[in-house]
This record gives sequence, structure tokens and C-alpha cells, in this order.
Amino acid sequence: MIRRLATPWSILFVLMPLVAGCSMMPVRNSALAVTGRGESSARLQGDFDKAYYAYASDDSVTVVLIAGPEDNPTQAATVRLFWAPKAGQTPIAPEATNATVQYIVFADRRTDDGFFREVGVYSGAGYLFLEDKPGAARITGSLWEADLLLADRSERFKDLLGQSRLTGTFTARRDEQKVNELLRLLNTRVTQRLGYPRLVRAGD
Repeated sequence: MIRRLATPWSILFVLMPLVAGCSMMPVRNSALAVTGRGESSARLQGDFDKAYYAYASDDSVTVVLIAGPEDNPTQAATVRLFWAPKAGQTPIAPEATNATVQYIVFADRRTDDGFFREVGVYSGAGYLFLEDKPGAARITGSLWEADLLLADRSERFKDLLGQSRLTGTFTARRDEQKVNELLRLLNTRVTQRLGYPRLVRAGD
């Protein structure tokens, strides 16, 4: 049985880089779903309007996904490709692993005790298939069977997912400067909510 959660943090993820000279436009059809593993599996699903990626080589791509305002997101994720499948040379299968993922949930809660700004950081790995050659102005990719587990959280953050699995697709625009800028912003926000330093990156 799959239990759908109605929570302030429906889900995260987005990608959307810019290349020099390109106007900034929303990226369509970027959607990821996270499903908890167990009898009463929680499920989070959402569509995302922002996606950026940085290119280092064909086998090194970093994607940043943002839901909500860039300077105050409700959810965020990073995906890092560490090898790209090549036709006839490497496997193209959901059980393979070629990418690490970090999924961040920002949860604001108002209770009788006050207003709390919470955060949960999930980490894991899975298979990323790119429909386009890395380095292009825009890439489309699919994440298959990425396993996630809570890696860090603020004191009052409630883990509604537990051990879970991520699948979905995205379209991202290339913009190395934007990726670095967003990683710095996420580092600051996560550190503030945890109360101690933590680097935001794919694959702890």
C-alpha cells in the first residue's frame, strides 16, 4: 500500500542551467518521485521549474535542482554523474550505479512552542541516463532506482521517508557559475538550520 503524504514539503528537485547569452526560461517536464520502502510506503512527488548543470568532462557532470525561490528553496537536490554510459561499452540498466544524489528537504513548522526552520538531508546513489551528450547547452536525463537514506537532520525534522527510492526525469541548462552560486547558498542554508557546518554536494 502506498500512502501519499500531504505535507508542507511535497518533494524537491529541479534542474535548469543557463549558458551565456541565453535568456532564463522555466524548464518543463522535470519531475521526480521518492517512494519509501516498506508496507506503508510514503510517497512524495513534484514537478520542478529550475534546473542547472555544470560540465567538467563527459564523465563528470553536476546537476543542481531547486524547488521554490533560488534564495529560499523549499527543496533542493544535487546529482553527480561519475561515468557516462557508452553504447556497446557500458551497461544501460537500472541496477547499475553511475551517479550520486543528495536530496534536501527544508521544512518550516509552526507549533505551540514556536516557529521552527527544519532541514533533512538524504543521500544515495543510482543510475543516471542522459539523452544528450554532456557539454550541450541543455541536457535531458532520467534517474533510475536511486536509493536514498537520511544522512543528516535538524533536531525537530521528521523523517517521513525512511529508506526510499528515487526515480524521475529532468531537463537542465548548462551554467557552471549558477551551479557554484546555488551550492554556496545551499551550504549556508543547511548549515544555519543544522547549527553546524555541512557541505552540500552529491555523494557523501
